[in-house]
Amino acid sequence: MCRIFGLLDPRLSHDELHGLGEEMAHLLHHGGPDGHAHRVFDGVLAGGTRLAISDPNSGWQPFTADGVTVFYNGEIYNAPELRRQLAAEGVQFGTDCDGEVLAPLFARHGAAAARLLDGMFAIVAYDHASRRLTLVRDQAGIKPLYVFAEAGRFGFASEIPALLRLRGGGVRLDADSLDRYLRFKAVYGAVPEPGALGDPTLIEGVRSLPPGHALEVAPGSAPVVSRAAEVGAAQHTEPIGELNATLPELVASMLPSDVPYCAVLSGGLDSSIVTTLAARAAGPLQTFTVVPRTPSAFDELPFAELVARSTGSRLEQVRVGGADLPELLPAVVRSLGQPNSDPIIVSTYRLFQAVREAGYPVALTGDASDELFGGYDRFKALSHSGDSHAYRRALSGLPAEWHEALYTEQARDHLHSVRRGDDGPWGAPLPPGVSPAEAATEFELRHRLPVYHLQRVDHLSAAHSVEARVPFCRNGVTALGRGLRLDQKIGPDGTVKATLAAAAARDGWAPDAVINRPKQPFTFRLSDHLLDDSAVALDWARQVLTDPAAQRGIFETAQVEKVLAQFEERRTEPLAHTVWALLVLELWLNQTMEGTR
Repeated sequence: MCRIFGLLDPRLSHDELHGLGEEMAHLLHHGGPDGHAHRVFDGVLAGGTRLAISDPNSGWQPFTADGVTVFYNGEIYNAPELRRQLAAEGVQFGTDCDGEVLAPLFARHGAAAARLLDGMFAIVAYDHASRRLTLVRDQAGIKPLYVFAEAGRFGFASEIPALLRLRGGGVRLDADSLDRYLRFKAVYGAVPEPGALGDPTLIEGVRSLPPGHALEVAPGSAPVVSRAAEVGAAQHTEPIGELNATLPELVASMLPSDVPYCAVLSGGLDSSIVTTLAARAAGPLQTFTVVPRTPSAFDELPFAELVARSTGSRLEQVRVGGADLPELLPAVVRSLGQPNSDPIIVSTYRLFQAVREAGYPVALTGDASDELFGGYDRFKALSHSGDSHAYRRALSGLPAEWHEALYTEQARDHLHSVRRGDDGPWGAPLPPGVSPAEAATEFELRHRLPVYHLQRVDHLSAAHSVEARVPFCRNGVTALGRGLRLDQKIGPDGTVKATLAAAAARDGWAPDAVINRPKQPFTFRLSDHLLDDSAVALDWARQVLTDPAAQRGIFETAQVEKVLAQFEERRTEPLAHTVWALLVLELWLNQTMEGTR
């Protein structure tokens, strides 16, 4: 885990770029507290901060070889194999750090080097001869990379606040992206725009480089974005056996040897598998689970305890309740960079806070399994009905009756004039031979997984100087999951993740009670959050949302007050989510638009 940043601006002096490099190191210190460095090359700044995981004593960035200098964020899991190949070509190495393979790879292959990498990464490579910057992002979209280009200037950073400092100037909201946040709980899903630098964010002019893509730019030329790498579908003869052979080896190869590590354990199937395989590879480990302060139907502690006992691992309980929110949620939103209205953001933040406080810089997680192996009931429903619009509604944030009713007339008219098309299976006729469920899987892997899940995990772990490792995003697992037919993901009895569950049962990757239990989200009921502890959180939410400073011309004040009143009266989850989504958004607007970071 590190953070990277850079700026191409021929108008700035060498000293001015150095000054920005020092400022970026301060802004991104949380993601890389162990050191920082930057370089200035004739109008180009590139740099990064470091969380020392691989060869912590010697693996300092940047790495330079064959006329290429590299900064990167992430881990290259197949670095040992790449190192052997490069050594056979005469490349000499001075450290044991995984990232040292990157400079010679980019010198030989350019952006196509991304096709050789199995890992999580955001990389910037500077070619000294051509003065060209090449940026690449991993195929799954684990490591974020935000960019802007305007008036002959180009900038990039691992986090939006740092990028805004590089860009300077004011901040304007992207109306369609704001509406996507309300519709889908996060900003994703727009049809890719030809010639754009990446996917839209909530801020006009700031884009997110898409997963598996490269961006190349040199002084005096416009940035060019292209597909750099992707993981295709594997052809299966016996997928359960292939998964049994593949996943344990991949998890074992992700366990760091230089620093302590732990696992985030919800008690669900995915995190239980990761915990079990890590324990089998290297012995019992420390695990962390989140527990509500007040009783909840979503409490998974008994299952997490069962997995911890079965693996001989230690389990630390991290408690979260409604009374924590007034102090906790602003920090969570600040760390996210863009709002996400899934209540899991709070438990995720607290988990990684506890992980770091206990002395662990690396944590394994079970994210991404649902998208690859068919873990959502909405996949099952879509496979039976073929109703893409019902699938879209299952992704929804705000209830339909509140979606546009909240807007002022002016904001609503502006939204209608700038709305982008949806890239989901409901947005356009499907290609011949592609089922709605298959199209939905591709939509989630391309759009929802990187933003809604992986971006959240990356930003909230980095907030506490923790590197989150995601075994289900390894290339081999992704290829296996992409190659499964729908009937191999959804069992004949409607069981979700049928292949993964069968593999787990065959080799005892989790207790039977965990394998056979219904899927449950790793989160809390929002109404519980808002109403427990004498409704402390709800009172605070009301203060935030009805404050005069919150009147920004986006939402009708009377409609916001009506939502609050109806929630207090009915106490339903859809109304609770509406209050929550508005609260998270207002906190983000206050921090971003008003400069109160």
